[in-house]
Amino acid sequence: MKIRFLLFCNFCLFCSLLISTTWHIKQDGTGAFTTIQEGINASSNSDTVLVYPGTYNENINYNGKCITVGSLYLTTGDEQYINQTIIDGNQSNSCVRILSCGNGPTVLCGFSLTNGIGSDYYTGNVLWGGGVFVFESQSSLIACKIYGNNAHAGGGIYVWDSFVYLSKLHIADNHAYAGGGGIGFGSFTTAAFDPVNLCNIYLNFAGVGAEIQKSWVECPPIEVFVDTFTVENPDAYFIFSTDGVGIPQNDVTLNMQHAKLEPVNADLYVSTEGDNNNNGISEDEPLATINYALSLVKSDSLHPNTIHISDGVYSKSLNIQCFPLNMRGYVSLQGESMENTILDAESKSPLIYDHYSKQNYSITDMKFIHGFGEYFVASCMLISVSYNLDSFINLENITITDFNYCIGRILEIFYVDLSFENLRYYSNYKQLLRALNSYRPDQEVVINNAYINNNPAHPSAGANHKIMQFGQLGTNTMNVNITNMELTENNGYHGSPSIGCSGIEVRDNINMNLINCTLANNVTQNEGGVIRMGLTAQNSVVNIYNSILYGNLPSEIYIDNDNPNEPCALNIYNSLVAGGETGIENVHAWNSVNWHEGNLNENPMFDSLGIYPFALTSSSPCIDAGTLDLPEGIELPEYDLAGNARIYGDTVDMGAYEWQGTGVEEEEIPQLSSLKTQLSNYPNPFNPSTTIKLELAESGEMELAIYNVKGQKVKTLINAITNKGTFEINWRGKDDHGKPVSSGQYIIKLIQNNKVTATKIMLLK
Repeated sequence: MKIRFLLFCNFCLFCSLLISTTWHIKQDGTGAFTTIQEGINASSNSDTVLVYPGTYNENINYNGKCITVGSLYLTTGDEQYINQTIIDGNQSNSCVRILSCGNGPTVLCGFSLTNGIGSDYYTGNVLWGGGVFVFESQSSLIACKIYGNNAHAGGGIYVWDSFVYLSKLHIADNHAYAGGGGIGFGSFTTAAFDPVNLCNIYLNFAGVGAEIQKSWVECPPIEVFVDTFTVENPDAYFIFSTDGVGIPQNDVTLNMQHAKLEPVNADLYVSTEGDNNNNGISEDEPLATINYALSLVKSDSLHPNTIHISDGVYSKSLNIQCFPLNMRGYVSLQGESMENTILDAESKSPLIYDHYSKQNYSITDMKFIHGFGEYFVASCMLISVSYNLDSFINLENITITDFNYCIGRILEIFYVDLSFENLRYYSNYKQLLRALNSYRPDQEVVINNAYINNNPAHPSAGANHKIMQFGQLGTNTMNVNITNMELTENNGYHGSPSIGCSGIEVRDNINMNLINCTLANNVTQNEGGVIRMGLTAQNSVVNIYNSILYGNLPSEIYIDNDNPNEPCALNIYNSLVAGGETGIENVHAWNSVNWHEGNLNENPMFDSLGIYPFALTSSSPCIDAGTLDLPEGIELPEYDLAGNARIYGDTVDMGAYEWQGTGVEEEEIPQLSSLKTQLSNYPNPFNPSTTIKLELAESGEMELAIYNVKGQKVKTLINAITNKGTFEINWRGKDDHGKPVSSGQYIIKLIQNNKVTATKIMLLK
């Protein structure tokens, strides 16, 4: 069948040159036309549009005609004409569109195609095929160089409901936000690769299937013949094939001669000052892009590797960083700091994609901004795994901010264990997290130390703007443990009278423990609460320990599970809930509320004028009012959300912040001993740096150092003999080893002539 098809294509090409009209396209005006599209418009079926060398800033459209469009390579076989005859898409559409040419074969031969961004034909705003988009056609793509193109799917080529023959193509350096960085094959498509005149496909990038993606329905298996591919033994990162519901098929067979890269089974380093020609195995020779590092690193369960990313902004416009990152199993991403290692999707795509990798990795010390989720389900991270895999994701020291409203959540987690340590989430218009229970009975989500503040609602949402949702699929129980979380001043919106939620929504089969959390001043439009056990909360249990729920409107907790045969339960221990037990809205009698001893219905007395507005003042009834009698396997962390000791005094306090007494003990850090010597810093609070000002009243030996709240020295700023006078020095939030310190309180200590003369408390936010 394949040989007959090749002969048929060659015969059609030969006949078109002999018996049909050839339209000559020359930019100097000596041909029939000066643009390719003019030649196509004038042509009829079986005609040839012959294009002479030049750069054609066009987005050509075959207009349903069964024709041949070729450079002088078509008639001479001289490969120099491929490089000399360029179709530049000018960032406005696909370079070439072959649409609805179903009555006969079409040919594209001998061009360089670049700078295309895809077509929205048939599917609305989704862009397909940056270099070439083939739809409902029989097409031969021959001897073209396809590079530097972008699209939603099929960065280089996208083929949908078509028969395509691929020969001697060079497909490299293309990018697809969703799938198929090099080539995407969609529904009802059959593809034949020339086994003699081989293609090259390498170093393309995409959210899934960096080189090839085959998806949707009724796509028969594909046998790929190439001279050069990115690696010798590609996994699903490079070639990704699924059926119509996203289940992996593994039905793309690769036959290759050479590999562009030899995988590196070691940690790699990336920097904004790096170069992809470096080896990447040391800080002295970093790579330039995270994408390249992910293609180069080896995914090895016996030897997990880490990609180390230095501080800086990584984006498509600044340093050709392509998003979303296509994650690989057993390969972690380690930033330098959660405020200054910045991944910016520029509101074009999510930041992280992971479809069915073997996972088991960490993402740490990063800031994610400007993600976009429409058509992608999630706007920051989409992580899914087939239900029979036992896998986990660890997220640590993560900042997420400046996400505008779009369809989908910020984080979408399917079938995978999630551990989240130290999260800062603010100024976003989207739901933070949806974690779905799965077919594994032991699935777990753990969130510890989370600051979630001031995420406004957007009227365009047209749906509830909750912060987190757990459960939905009606499958096995998922265990959720949340500790040390401040969830404050968020706004839930619903466009019509309905029940909503501004904080945490619990659905079916969830076993949740909420421990030492502060949920305050959140607003839900219409009915609802900051916690909602909703219509589908069958068989779920929520246990609240040592927590504060106060000032949330219209209610603190709303329970409306409507299934009497599968009721849900709420248990509250040693917590402050505004309105007390009677203030909890329990719509149906079959759902139980258990109000245990030690609970309070009082004003928590927040320190609204302090550096932590939801910390406790000395008169708070929440001090020493908590319990250490927690569920089996749950341990309180050593520190509270501000980095202070978790237990100060007789026992643990309620809420995310532990009251630390009236101030720093005199014997620990003596106060100012000279009214003339002064110490100050600005700004305070600060991020990432602050300027420290000294006014010294005496000369002599002087040490200026930074201490943490545990009294440990983290940074020596000055250690010298000085004169009297005024000095300024900048601290950039790093310790003596050059590593960024975590957020929290720090103390500046000034020692002159072996005595402490001044101290100052400051806050790194």
